[in-house]
Amino acid sequence: MGVWFGAWLTRRQQRADAAAAEHGQHLAQMQQLVVAVGEMMTARVIYRETSLSRATRWRVGGMAAIEFWSAWRARGGSWESAVSALAPSARVIELWHRRSVEEAAALAPHAARVAAIGLPLGMVADPELAAATQKLMDACLEDQGESAVQDAIRGLRAVFYGQAPQPSAA
Repeated sequence: MGVWFGAWLTRRQQRADAAAAEHGQHLAQMQQLVVAVGEMMTARVIYRETSLSRATRWRVGGMAAIEFWSAWRARGGSWESAVSALAPSARVIELWHRRSVEEAAALAPHAARVAAIGLPLGMVADPELAAATQKLMDACLEDQGESAVQDAIRGLRAVFYGQAPQPSAA
C-alpha cells in the first residue's frame, strides 16, 4: 500500500511540475507575442508617418510642382514645353510611390514574427488561451487599431492572471 501511495504522489507531483513548466512556457510565449505585436504596431505607425501622412503627401506634391515649374521654365515656359516638363514631376511621384511600397514591404518581417510566435500559442489545448491569442493576432495583423490591440492584450493577460478585461475608453 505504501509503494502504491508513493507512486501516486510521485505521478501527481510530476503532473504538477509539467503543468507549471507548460504554464511558464506559455507565459514566455505570451510575453514574446506582446513584444512582437508592439514592434509591429510601432513599425506600422512609422510607415504611416513617413509614407502616408498628409504632410508627406503635401511635401511630395510640392516637390513635384517645383520640379514641373523648374523644368517648364528651363524649357522656355511655352505651352509646348509644359508636356515635357511633366516628366520630372512624374519621377518625383513615382519615386515616392516606389519608396512607399518598399516601406510597406518592410512590415512583412514584423507580421511574420507575430505569426511565428503567436501560432504555437494559439494552438494550445486551452480554448481560452487559444481564443485570446487569436484575438490579439487578428487585432494586430488586421490593423484593427490600437484600442483593439490593447483590449486583446488585456484579454490575454486575464487568461494568465485571472483579471477581468477592462474595456478601452476609445
